[in-house]
Amino acid sequence: MSSFDPYAQYLDVQFGTSDQGSLILMTYDGAIRFCRSAEQCMTKGDKVGKGEWLARAFDTVAELRKSLKPDLGGELAEHLNRAYTFIGHQITLANLFDRPEHIHNAVTVLEQMRDSWREIITQQRRAPVTSEV
Repeated sequence: MSSFDPYAQYLDVQFGTSDQGSLILMTYDGAIRFCRSAEQCMTKGDKVGKGEWLARAFDTVAELRKSLKPDLGGELAEHLNRAYTFIGHQITLANLFDRPEHIHNAVTVLEQMRDSWREIITQQRRAPVTSEV
């Protein structure tokens, strides 16, 4: 017998009905939220919680990295790959050395990237649709 989980159902609908741009932004927001949760655990001395949240952040960034298409994205894909590698490294250092400045570095880059994506997506949505006949 399965139990009803309204939160899981909400997430299924939210992700299932979102366009690619919205999914990218949600992924960045998740990684940022996971990093901040890890930082809160770090402040409280909760090493287990810190590790769990940082693992989630790392996995989220890894998903962003796996979604890159170097053959199509060229130089931009390479820049994004380097940024994701840096973020992953900072998350790893934060976990290993229990140093919040590494989380701050990761969050700073994630926020800048999210804001850039938001601007690109906003511009695309505003652009007039042209059809060729």
